[in-house]
Amino acid sequence: MLGHAVVIALAVAAIGAQSGCRSDPGAPRVRAMPTLDRKPALRGDGAARSPRIANYKIVATLDAELHRIVATETLTWTNTGTSAVTTLPFHLYLNAFKNESSLFMRSSRGQGRDQMRGAQVGTWGWIQIDSVQVGGVELAPKLVYPGLPDESVVELTLPAAVEPGATVEVHFKFTAQLPEVFARTGYKGEFHMVGQWFPKIGVRVGERWECRPHHASSEFFADFGTYDVELTVPSTYVVAATGVLANVTEAPGGTRTYTYRAEDVHDFAWMADPYMDVMTGHAKVEDGKVEVRVLYRPEQKPFARRHLQAAIGAIERFSASYVPYPWPIMTVIDPPVEAAAGAGGMEYPTLVTTAGDSVFTRKGIRLPEYVTIHEIGHNWFQGLLASNEPVEPWLDEGVDEWASAKVMNDLYGSRASMIDWMDWHAEVVALRRAAGEPGALPSPMATAAYAIVDGQAYGEASYTRTMRALKTLENLVGPTKFAAAMKVYAQTFAFKHPTGRDLFETLSRELGQDLTWFIGPVWHDVGALELGLRTAECWKAHPPRGVFDVTKKPVTEKEARETGSYICEVVVTSTGTVHVPVDIELRFADGSTQRVRWDDRGHASWERFTIERSSRLTEVWIDPDNKVLLDSPFRHQYRVDGEGAASLRAAARLAAIAQTLMQVVGL
Repeated sequence: MLGHAVVIALAVAAIGAQSGCRSDPGAPRVRAMPTLDRKPALRGDGAARSPRIANYKIVATLDAELHRIVATETLTWTNTGTSAVTTLPFHLYLNAFKNESSLFMRSSRGQGRDQMRGAQVGTWGWIQIDSVQVGGVELAPKLVYPGLPDESVVELTLPAAVEPGATVEVHFKFTAQLPEVFARTGYKGEFHMVGQWFPKIGVRVGERWECRPHHASSEFFADFGTYDVELTVPSTYVVAATGVLANVTEAPGGTRTYTYRAEDVHDFAWMADPYMDVMTGHAKVEDGKVEVRVLYRPEQKPFARRHLQAAIGAIERFSASYVPYPWPIMTVIDPPVEAAAGAGGMEYPTLVTTAGDSVFTRKGIRLPEYVTIHEIGHNWFQGLLASNEPVEPWLDEGVDEWASAKVMNDLYGSRASMIDWMDWHAEVVALRRAAGEPGALPSPMATAAYAIVDGQAYGEASYTRTMRALKTLENLVGPTKFAAAMKVYAQTFAFKHPTGRDLFETLSRELGQDLTWFIGPVWHDVGALELGLRTAECWKAHPPRGVFDVTKKPVTEKEARETGSYICEVVVTSTGTVHVPVDIELRFADGSTQRVRWDDRGHASWERFTIERSSRLTEVWIDPDNKVLLDSPFRHQYRVDGEGAASLRAAARLAAIAQTLMQVVGL
């Protein structure tokens, strides 16, 4: 999912798009029968890649007028633990949108309530379990958090324990009411984006359950498995879903039933809309091809090619850098512009939603491409790895932010990957570093999503700061070594639910160094990096004056002034709690430069450098290559005047701030 600042940008873009000319799509027409995929649900030899703990069979019918789904579900769950299980918890995510008292609405600090303000009963979202049985015994779901109040988690007490290694089948009948598009699910007009819509079992971690109520800042965590899903919709609708399309049949009442099969995924989402067109292409990965589809409304066709090219490039580069994409299809849905702020920018296995289409997003302003690349990246950093998003949001959002920036630079150039329009140029990391989340309350990156104070703080910790920290570490150890270590991490923990500790241990081992000095203050604290210049002075060099040996002639004042060289003394400071090696570039009046390195990991608060040169010192640049991204980008360049006093380069500082403002406005 996209960060807070980018979602705001998407909302602005959507307003711009709606202000343009839009054609009347006319009445829906019966669509031609789609071509079946005729592909296995996994590429390669078809062997299972995951433990397949939670396997679902769902039969669902969409009432497109009521925006309601009536369905049956059979879950086959395997106990892979070492103790018997007598209760099963389930997420009912849609109940997060049921009323203003839900944890989601309360934890959104008004944002969720404002979006739903004035909503009618039919525009709220909810899910109702009509029946649930195990072994022919009807069970009574029990709310797990009734005192909050919240209805997004229920628990079933089983008629018999599930022993280690055994399986249990749970049969549901349920009704799901979609909200007006909100928090990446729901409807807008005839467009339906259906996510987190069915009873979904929690995850057994060790000998305990991980199944938390849905919080506004948290996302999802689930076991891998298979999904066999039948979707019945009006025959005028186009359908796209997780997995491959195995069958389509005509059904009674002017409807069609689409049958999808997905393997080794931990979620299933789908879209239904009567006006979508499709554009296709193929991505080449080391062991074959991936079909890429972009679904879009006709008025969004100018952006479809951009999304398609970005998607192909993303799949190819993520596959080469980490793990080859294991599924045969990637579907990118470009929601209608009026639904983009609510439905755009979300990831599901083999299916993502994008956004960014606007009269403002000219070809050189790559917000549409960035959204597509970021969401496709989540098919690795969440789809394949499946870390615990509510507990460690940075491990998918922040890592994906870092990885997506690399893909943007590879595809569009490292100088202007995000903005390359007229005289405005910016790449992703620099733009996010400069913009950040203004006013965000600092939180350690390792903080659980539900424990962060608000959405801004969540965005800063989980997205921006994590990206900056990873990029800093990459710069310090070298991009080649860091890329190799990240590839080992992805290959080692694909389909295994890694934790932050797994990532750090892999990096330490592969990089050959203990990273505690960096990880502790950066991830587990709100450590700050505060580099600065205390003094910079130059004076004419001369031999020592006075009498040192009676056999030598004393040096006169005139002789001392005639040496022609300068002694330059620079004192740099590090007053924060994060300490890293940093380069310092000294620039002299004759155009020459000299670099020195200060490694303050011994936690020294200052260091003095004394240098003799033939020319006077004019400027001091701390971290001239911008390797260290945890400090302000505006405090590293100093000018030394003729009297030896150092001051922040005001002109450079103002120019940098002005450029940043222009970039943000341009976005």
